[in-house]
Amino acid sequence: MSFCARILLLWSLATLALANPATVRVGGYVFPPFVEVSSEGEWTGVTLDLIDRLNAMQSEYHFEFVPTAAARRYRELETGHFDMLFFENPAWGWQGQDTQSIDGVVLSRALFIALAEDSRTQDYFDDRQGKRIALFSGYHYAFAGFIADPNHLRDVHNAVLTLSQESNIQMVLRGRVDMAVVTESFLEAYLSRHPHYRSRLLIAEEADQYYQHFLLMRSGAEPGLAQMKAYVDQLQDSGALGLILEHNGINQTQP
Repeated sequence: MSFCARILLLWSLATLALANPATVRVGGYVFPPFVEVSSEGEWTGVTLDLIDRLNAMQSEYHFEFVPTAAARRYRELETGHFDMLFFENPAWGWQGQDTQSIDGVVLSRALFIALAEDSRTQDYFDDRQGKRIALFSGYHYAFAGFIADPNHLRDVHNAVLTLSQESNIQMVLRGRVDMAVVTESFLEAYLSRHPHYRSRLLIAEEADQYYQHFLLMRSGAEPGLAQMKAYVDQLQDSGALGLILEHNGINQTQP
């Protein structure tokens, strides 16, 4: 092959690579405000906004969203149904799986809530014996030792499992459960839409858990941990990540 032919071949391959970026599949399950789905089936949230930003800032990879469920996410990451999850935590059942992660994306917390009553104080949250607790099925909670098994939560912690944090808040307001655990970001978003409910809720001052969200990916998945860290650093340094979080009502919380 002549020198000119080699140059032409390399140029053609480079052009083809730019025209056909590698697909990176980002999984996500309902976890407001990071991932939400409307009654019409439209997916929104921080993860979707980040995917749009990643696609706008580079052309080597095309990031696309792949819906999953909290209970299915382990198997589907392992089998390659998607390559990574944003705002995940290795402590949430990933022990023993071949994954890699980047920490420090955002810090948040989960809070107990109960119905406010005149005689009820913060001490109410200290004793959960005999109390019914509304929890989101598939989520991990510190008070339960991060065990998400439904039978364990029902038998040991008297849990009522749901598929909506909004349902958990409403169950407390209607007196159907004694307390619930919800993420602070979702609770504040809910109360901003329904401010008349704030006085009806007793919100724990102590968090069930402070959790640091991670980018978690299957080992060996494209574009690799180092490249994803470079993208995350670029998003943070440019202020784009902060704007996305602020747009979705997230204020970073320190323990």
